Amino acid sequence: MKKIYFVGIGGTGMASVAGLLQEAGYEICGSDVGIYPPMSTMLDELNIPIFTPYNEENLKRAKPDLAVIANALSRGNPELEYVLASGIPYTSFPAICGDTFIKSRIGVVVTGTHGKTTTTSILAHMLTELGEDPSFVVGGIPLNFPRSFHLGTGKTFVIEGDEYDTAFFDKGPKFLHYHPHHLILNNLEFDHADIYPNVEAIEAQFIKLCALVPADGVIFANVDDPGIARLLGQISPRAKVVRVATMGMTKRSDVSVSRVTASADRPDEQTWRAIVTTRTLGDIAIETHLSGKHNIANIAQVIACVESLAERGLLKNTVDGRRIQAALASFKNVRRRLDHLAGSGGVDVYEDFAHHPTAVGLVIDGFRTAFPKRRLFVAFDPRNATSRRNVFQNAFAQKLGMADRIFIGPCPEDKKIPEGERMNTGAMADAIGTKAKAYSTHEDLLAELSEALRPGDAVIFMSSGSFNGIQHRLAEKLKLSPA
Repeated sequence: MKKIYFVGIGGTGMASVAGLLQEAGYEICGSDVGIYPPMSTMLDELNIPIFTPYNEENLKRAKPDLAVIANALSRGNPELEYVLASGIPYTSFPAICGDTFIKSRIGVVVTGTHGKTTTTSILAHMLTELGEDPSFVVGGIPLNFPRSFHLGTGKTFVIEGDEYDTAFFDKGPKFLHYHPHHLILNNLEFDHADIYPNVEAIEAQFIKLCALVPADGVIFANVDDPGIARLLGQISPRAKVVRVATMGMTKRSDVSVSRVTASADRPDEQTWRAIVTTRTLGDIAIETHLSGKHNIANIAQVIACVESLAERGLLKNTVDGRRIQAALASFKNVRRRLDHLAGSGGVDVYEDFAHHPTAVGLVIDGFRTAFPKRRLFVAFDPRNATSRRNVFQNAFAQKLGMADRIFIGPCPEDKKIPEGERMNTGAMADAIGTKAKAYSTHEDLLAELSEALRPGDAVIFMSSGSFNGIQHRLAEKLKLSPA
């Protein structure tokens, strides 16, 4: 049995691929520091040994045949230096996942600046409900599955295609390792300012990805997204291109969305409805509890992909509109996508992963559509590498300004970012106006937010990180308060 050691095992992708390899019969162990739930909990349930802190002695004891290096690690890490000095073979998790699992299956790769995790989760769930038992890796916690990965018996492997870099020795994007046969292009905007200088650099990687799709494969292009529409003008794929008008804006399309409506009977459940017009399955009336037109767009891409897989004989079971409707009705969402944390005394607290201006705007717009009469507060946490820069400062101000009051958390100081390029949360609050305020501590933000809330208000905490847990503290306070 081959023994594989994951250096930096606590990341979502690393932990998921470690679990896949364990299911496939490999002996797995690894190391990390500061590992936290849900990945720490999942690895503990899998009984995968984890060494901490990083130390070359860990590798000496483990004696692995292969090391998998996380992209978060760089030269100077003691375990990475030992791997290089000792001659232990090493690779990345995208490479080993692609070559071990996806290459021999039908690779269904979901890409885009936004919506990758949700779309991947919907597609994996729908194929499962259709009786296909797909393999999958999701970059989040899908609530319909016990874990973020599964090694199935079906032909398809569904994976979230991330454009972020692969490892210290491979600065190309992860998705170039995933052998795409069916490729979903959801949207394309500038992001990851720590590794890409401009949107053209990201487009160049998507062009490479599209060139990997074989002649008998399919590319599903969201033609209502300006970035994807521009990309289509730059590629000459051998694969078929299915044009999906996810917002119903583009007239010349193969699949389109129309008649989108929304309602909400209670704070923890919205209902969105639409018609998805397909090529072979007719008009499908869909109903979902996912919030926002962006999620209708995600669903349209999934339906287009499932239709194509069935049309090409790549599914073992028959697909029709009713089965698709039933699968959507049972989809529970992904953790931290407008999660309703608590409600008491007419006040409701939500949490969302939004950390890009477009995503922030879509979440606010979706909530406003479903709850048009509620006063909406947004607490924003500029945590990730891009939001710590001022590249999106004005765009954040514009999108956050859609809320009634805005509470901006402190931005972590990142000395790797030149001072003139760092996020200035005070300036962003000034650009929004008097309804916004930037705070130097999370405690001050929580105190003023708690004091400002009134019956009928809703607050959404938006962060790609933990937000120092203040959203959960507020939720617990509400739960303990008399209704």
